[in-house]
Amino acid sequence: MVLSIGHSTVKTKLKLRAALIYQDTPRYDFWLKAILGGVLLLTFVLGIVLLYEDPIGAWVMFGATVFDALLFKAILPRRFEIFEDRIRIALGGPFALNIPLAHIKEARAGTGRQTMFYSGIRFATSSHSVVEIRRSKGMNLVISPGNRDRFLEETAKALEAARQKIK
Repeated sequence: MVLSIGHSTVKTKLKLRAALIYQDTPRYDFWLKAILGGVLLLTFVLGIVLLYEDPIGAWVMFGATVFDALLFKAILPRRFEIFEDRIRIALGGPFALNIPLAHIKEARAGTGRQTMFYSGIRFATSSHSVVEIRRSKGMNLVISPGNRDRFLEETAKALEAARQKIK
């Protein structure tokens, strides 16, 4: 694309964005919320207990509480998005994981066991709506979309459309 501004000409490269097909939020089980909240509560309470005995230790615990909260916010999934060319797992802030559809072998319903025990990347936050994404390049992963059946249906459609484009 070439833009003309007065007497100068600026050449720009247009980046085409793929259309969003489907978006879902993750399902969080009570046990996960309890564990994460318990970690934050424990370090905060320890900071209060240490406040009068060891002020430096208390501030270290308060710092650990803030660090843990920011870490949880940064790495826990916020959205699962299916685009024409990729699946995007939006994490906290600017962080995201993009998986090209060309690298996905299949997406299928997973088991509750895969929430805790899986050899790939685990973004599963619920043992009730697990989806396993098997990849040809990169590590396989498990996620927990809020509506597993609809997510699998939309993923299958997107994979089929992407494979048709390649042919």
